[in-house]
Amino acid sequence: MQDRSSDEIIRSALQASHTRLRRQHELCVQFGVNSLQATNLLHLQTQACAVVAKGMGTAYAKVLKYQKAEGRLVLESGVGWAPTDIGTATLGADDSSPAGYAHMMDRPVISNHLGQELRFRTPELLKRYGIERAINVPIRGTGSPMGVLEADSPDGDDFIETDLVFMQGIANIIAMTAERLAFQVEQQDPAPYSESVLNASPDCVKIISTDGRIEFFNETGLCQMGLPSLDAVKGNRWETLWPEQSKAQVEQAIRDAAQGHAYRFESFCPTAAGEPRWWDVTVAPIKNSEQQVEKLIVVSRDISERYHQEVKLKALIDAQSVQIDQNQLMIEEIHHRVKNSLHLVNAMLMLQANIATEEVVKVQLQTAANRVLTVASVHERLYRSLDTKISDPREFLQLLLQDLGEAFGDREIALQAEPLAVAAERLAPLGFVTSELVINALKYGKGKVTITLARQDGHAVVTVVDQGDGFPDSYPKPSGTGLGMRLVKSYSGFGSEAITVDRSAPTSTIHVRFRL
Repeated sequence: MQDRSSDEIIRSALQASHTRLRRQHELCVQFGVNSLQATNLLHLQTQACAVVAKGMGTAYAKVLKYQKAEGRLVLESGVGWAPTDIGTATLGADDSSPAGYAHMMDRPVISNHLGQELRFRTPELLKRYGIERAINVPIRGTGSPMGVLEADSPDGDDFIETDLVFMQGIANIIAMTAERLAFQVEQQDPAPYSESVLNASPDCVKIISTDGRIEFFNETGLCQMGLPSLDAVKGNRWETLWPEQSKAQVEQAIRDAAQGHAYRFESFCPTAAGEPRWWDVTVAPIKNSEQQVEKLIVVSRDISERYHQEVKLKALIDAQSVQIDQNQLMIEEIHHRVKNSLHLVNAMLMLQANIATEEVVKVQLQTAANRVLTVASVHERLYRSLDTKISDPREFLQLLLQDLGEAFGDREIALQAEPLAVAAERLAPLGFVTSELVINALKYGKGKVTITLARQDGHAVVTVVDQGDGFPDSYPKPSGTGLGMRLVKSYSGFGSEAITVDRSAPTSTIHVRFRL
């Protein structure tokens, strides 16, 4: 098999990135839906840490709460940490640590080389766990950041910029839930969602009724869709924003979510100004305390850039596929011309043999012609069947022997071969060795010719048996030029130790050891 091309590597990387983004999007949406029924913030924060750990492919995640009186961050909730660290372990809230920087500057931060960082010190807690990479996003409260959401890793791949979108989405949901729970305590009036926190989401978020009418559109979504305000779409049916080819899928999503099932799809929907956009959309139910669906939440992530990259990659792959097809046609043409040339040489040698007056010369020319024909047959079978580095030679040999049988008339030739793994570069030598032995049996032996191929002590053994009375005592010493046996010895890989004549057998039997 060929080494992976740059296109395959790029395609694999894009596929891995696509899979990671899809997983993170699904986790964020599901966590957001679950948060609408949350009644305990600490419990929700622990769930958030588990979601973050899964989405980031790490074992460590935590929520750090800012304690103003002490001026520090305390590990309030988390996964991967020892139970004794939860609620007690602290980190500095100043900007010389990654978490402190995210809190003070109200900005997310990625640090993939903590041990080599000059701008940050590595907190003692992270040193104890061998943490090398950290990603921190602020959990924004109504006035100032209420804390930090952090994912940590001692190994694995670097965190990337797109991970910040996922992390910030989870942090926004935590903040939204904290605001909702605080409001419920103060007003004793449950609110199904917090518009201020939904407006902080980096995705396009909508709240719609169970029959699909728009009730809320966050500011990010209005901006992404090019809408002037919520009033421009409030009360309209959501599917009217979509082009005709997408409406059936949108309507199906509304029906499924209204029945309590989340629905996800990817589709095209241009902005109000007609700018083309592609979206990854999840529609999920919002249930009340009696588990009845009251509203639907729609989270749409703009995947236009990914879509354009995939289109470019597909065009590149298609172009290279065309080039590969053209190259393959050229290779096939070359093989065809080589085969024709070999057959021409064979015909010329046979013609020369027919007009030769000396019997010795005639025999030698006929032998040479047969060898050229064998080379042509081996060549054709190789280029038609060889497409991997390791091959099972059974089909290759069967077709080759079929060619020899047709060339030598009505003699029966049988192959008995067990499955073997033969390196591609050894297939041609195997074909030449087998052909030489079979041609000798057809020319000098009698009756049916049987070829056996078997593994023995790490190599293969080719055995050829015909119904003749055996070999001369001098065999395999040459009676003529000896070229045939020299070829067999050379191609076998074992030299003079390759050939064994079984004189105890009742019929002509020869064994050749062959290096795989």
